[in-house]
Amino acid sequence: MKVFVSSVRRGLEEERDSLPGLISALEHEPRRFEDYTALPMPSREACLRGVEDADAYLLLLGAAYGEPLPDTGKSPTEEEFTVAKRRGIPILAFRKTGVVVEPEQAKFISKVEDYRTGLFRAGFGSTPELLIEVARGLRELANVRAPLVWRPLASTVVIPWEAFAHATAYGANLVVHVVPVVAMPLPASSMAEAVNRLARCGRDHRLFGEDRALELQVLEDAVVAVARGEGRVPFAAVREGRSRTLSVASQLPSDTMGPILDQQDVSERLFQAFSIAADRALTSNDIAVAISLDGLQMLTEGSMAGLGRRTSVTLAGVGRNSDEIRLEPADQIPFSALVSSRGEVAEEFAARLMLRFRASRR
Repeated sequence: MKVFVSSVRRGLEEERDSLPGLISALEHEPRRFEDYTALPMPSREACLRGVEDADAYLLLLGAAYGEPLPDTGKSPTEEEFTVAKRRGIPILAFRKTGVVVEPEQAKFISKVEDYRTGLFRAGFGSTPELLIEVARGLRELANVRAPLVWRPLASTVVIPWEAFAHATAYGANLVVHVVPVVAMPLPASSMAEAVNRLARCGRDHRLFGEDRALELQVLEDAVVAVARGEGRVPFAAVREGRSRTLSVASQLPSDTMGPILDQQDVSERLFQAFSIAADRALTSNDIAVAISLDGLQMLTEGSMAGLGRRTSVTLAGVGRNSDEIRLEPADQIPFSALVSSRGEVAEEFAARLMLRFRASRR
């Protein structure tokens, strides 16, 4: 297992230097910033690629935050944490006790501790204590993956099918709803704070680019962040209801022949939606998933590899059915399994949606 070690060096020199030997002794492969300094690319890019390639992410939190990067305002460590969250790999966070943290580091620590799913955390006061906790955390990784159990939906859940009725873009739009079977309502007093966290979450998981302008809405029953489609930049939006239902909408890719439906692309969009749901820690119980796809009149199945090079398409069955299909929830799974097995869940629902789409074309 490749374990990426992430932290500032200042104030954690001894701890960082002690970890590679322990990780290797446990028969894992340690990765650190120091391992990438000789590569023919900027160290920032190399480190982010290192997180992209890692199987687990080990974060040390000390007193110092690090130097914010000019384009994102985040320190390299926070950028690496964001990539680990987006990928859904196990995160082990260790906070040094007995130190006075910088204000920006205090905010980052709060953000890390607010990420409650798929995260092992512990405190340490000395290097020997850290090594004991790291060894324990790495051994427990085998137990992090919750079993993915599909059960028939035990009760009716409410799906906000019209959540983006007045916001979606021209073309074809995929909307994913992650619904807690047992609702844990957001307090009205937290709605204003929730919309900012939701927007940040959308950026962290690349639903929105860092430079995209967002419309933030605090409604009576939901908070919404919308990025309007402009030119070649696609529409995207995320909504969290008071009942903690999370809805993610994105515009499918298109060229002059119209929008295209690629199963792998759909699976990746579902993975993204499930990652946002995991980050928002919607529930500790079961969830159900519902999906809608609109813009069927001009939508064709194909490969992203052919986008922009197509000269003709076949629109089978156009006009015979509705311009939208809905995949109603039929089963429920543990939220913890969605966190640890989101890739498998995404592939399953992508396959179901493709079967429904093909049936609608007959």
